[in-house]
Amino acid sequence: MRSTSPRAAVLRMRRWVNDDRIGRARARGPPRVEDGSNSGAARNGGPARAVESPLSAPYSATLNGSIKLGSVLGITIRVHVLLLVLAGFLVLRFPNPVQMLVSLGTLFGIVLLHELAHSVVAMRFGLRVVDITLWPLGGIARMSEIPESSRVEGWVAIAGPLLNFALAGLALPFVAWSAFSGPASAGLAAWVWGFFVTNLLLGGFNLLPAFPMDGGRILRAFLGRRGDWVRATEQAVSIGRAVAFLLALLGAFSWGFLGIQSAMFLLIAVFVWWAGTQELLAVRMRHGLDPLAAFRAFAARTTGWSQAQPASEFARAERPPPAPPVIDPRRLSDEEIEKLERFRGPLRAYPTDET
Repeated sequence: MRSTSPRAAVLRMRRWVNDDRIGRARARGPPRVEDGSNSGAARNGGPARAVESPLSAPYSATLNGSIKLGSVLGITIRVHVLLLVLAGFLVLRFPNPVQMLVSLGTLFGIVLLHELAHSVVAMRFGLRVVDITLWPLGGIARMSEIPESSRVEGWVAIAGPLLNFALAGLALPFVAWSAFSGPASAGLAAWVWGFFVTNLLLGGFNLLPAFPMDGGRILRAFLGRRGDWVRATEQAVSIGRAVAFLLALLGAFSWGFLGIQSAMFLLIAVFVWWAGTQELLAVRMRHGLDPLAAFRAFAARTTGWSQAQPASEFARAERPPPAPPVIDPRRLSDEEIEKLERFRGPLRAYPTDET
């Protein structure tokens, strides 16, 4: 039998312990997260991941290249440099730069109010709103945590469209008044009409069930009311992809009479598809599931996996335990064991000259 020094024996025992811990951790798999109305950062994964949506995104990660404008209700307001570049280009190319500047200011002012509505309701539920960023496709409100509660997500998501419809209702008397006003107030009448129509379109468009837009989040809140948040997200993302496909078709077939403006539908379709996929991967990872479950389920079905079983069930399927760690077959000598028994304290504190 080969004898080694006590220090070498301690190092071997450390390796054995670490290998055993790794093997146990792999066998257990990632920790699961339970759904609940009081889910917070400590329970469901901490800071929000990228979950932005066109025109409105209640929960999202920050966008690089944004500039701070100020703060409202303690919420930092930012604007992306791409929006500033696009706005400058439109103002300089438009025949009436002042009119274009007023139109852009009105549009993104309404978008900001829309995001503030999301943020105020979120703060009423105890969520912390980090900032709001305006960018070419609308606005993004970044929150400190992702609520996995149908009640919370439903109210936060519906707040933005409800505010738009309320603003349109407030503008309706002024629209009626401007219809009977004289030519002296033609500019004001045009602005009031634009304010009214913009709020109607913004509120209505965001109610499309294209996850992760507001309508898609309301849909997920409805589907997840029984607690299966992963399954609800999968269904909402599938419906959102169908809506994105229809938006892409609309953009393609409207190119002849809308021109470059139809590209907005194509951009929104691509973004809905991409953002919904990112949200689905984040939810699966947060619940300890395989984020690529759909791909792996497809691969498994080619070898006999049932087509009727959803990808989430494949992700939850038990995996075979990993092979046990290889233990050094050499044993400790009696002298080594005696020295270890005389040592008082954890093994990691045992003095050793090996590295």
